[in-house]
Formats: sequence, C-alpha cells, structure tokens
Amino acid sequence: MKTMILFAGMLLVASSCSVSPQPIQYGHDNCVQCAMTIMDHRYGTEVVTSTGKAYKFDSVECLVEFLEEHKDGKEQFSLVLVTPFNQPQTLVDARQGHYLRSKDLPSPMGMYLTAFKDESTALSFKEEFGGRVYCWEKLTENFDVFRLKGIEN
Repeated sequence: MKTMILFAGMLLVASSCSVSPQPIQYGHDNCVQCAMTIMDHRYGTEVVTSTGKAYKFDSVECLVEFLEEHKDGKEQFSLVLVTPFNQPQTLVDARQGHYLRSKDLPSPMGMYLTAFKDESTALSFKEEFGGRVYCWEKLTENFDVFRLKGIEN
C-alpha cells in the first residue's frame, strides 16, 4: 500500500511539472506583462518554462518585451507560443511563425503585430492589408525600432 501511495505521489509531482501549453482563458486570464485581461482570441501568446510554469500574454508585443526582460537565463523557456491570426485559440511555435506589421491590423498593444503560422499565410494577408512580413528573428531584432517608430504601410 505504501508503494502505491509513493508511486501516486511521484506521478502527481511529475505531471505537475510537465512542459505543455496551458489553455488561455480569454476574458479571465491577465497578461503577465501589462496586466490587461486577455480578450482577443486571435492574439493570445504564451511561454512555458522548463519546469512547466506558463506565462500568458495578450499580444506578440507583450511576449517579446517579457522575453527581452528575462534573457538573463535565470529561467529557461521550453515553449514560446503565439496564436495565428487566422486560427484563433490555436497555439504554435513563435520561433517558426511569421509576423505581419500592418496599420490595417491593429494588435491589442498598438504595435500592429499579427502572428501567422507560416510565411505563405502571412504574405497572403499582406496582399489584403499591406505592411511588412517578418520572421521571428527579424521581428525580435527590429522590436526596439518598432517601439520608437510609427507604423507605415
């Protein structure tokens, strides 16, 4: 009996530290970065640490700011996730995504950044809304410029 209790306890501890996305509770969860309630199903983002702790955000902007503030390496982020604009409530790897910056697609924090799962989808939205498409690396490299510079299409 003691063995079964010990095994059940170990299983509980192991499952509480699993590295997996946590569902964003739109209208209830708050953005860790700006404290606003996460409302728009097309813009929610999330990071999950190597210990399984999830941080949720209302926009790509807040996600990138959070990662910049935590690049000291004290926490390891196993998952960095975004919601593709055309696939609400779906989370995909942010580092594989592409981002449209268009004045005709306002994002929750006002930097006009919209996530897409792949480049071809981002480019098709660019045809309709204008703007520029960035991969994750270029987005993060240019983030400070976006913060300081206005948007132009």
